[in-house]
Amino acid sequence: MNAAQFLIDTSALARFMRGDSDQYGWDQAAAAGLIATCPITELEFFYSARSAADRARGIEDMRLIFGWVPVDDRAYDRAWRVQEALTKQGKHRSAGAVDLVVAATAELQGLTLLHRDHDFECIAAVTGQALQWYGPEHGK
Repeated sequence: MNAAQFLIDTSALARFMRGDSDQYGWDQAAAAGLIATCPITELEFFYSARSAADRARGIEDMRLIFGWVPVDDRAYDRAWRVQEALTKQGKHRSAGAVDLVVAATAELQGLTLLHRDHDFECIAAVTGQALQWYGPEHGK
């Protein structure tokens, strides 16, 4: 059973892994097993690995810190439908493919999306899903 309540996006994950999680209390949430990651977030995050050793260390650290949820086929269908809705509103360029799939995964898993990317607010305006901003409030 997965105890996670949050799915972390790359925008928040990069800050978390830099070591500021204790400043915002997310270190405690992670220690309690409340934060998960998913494969597409990991792929995006490790794009910035500096070497194979850096990537291997990062993967090991992430496996110790976060829970894990899969991206199932329904997430791609949901992302497609959300993109369609955004297109009808003229807002489809406000959210990229990775963000749409991560948001769909959180929504389908019943998790709050932990992020630091305004694109998710556009997505949530369509989906109504729960979001949590990582770090200080907007603009601070």
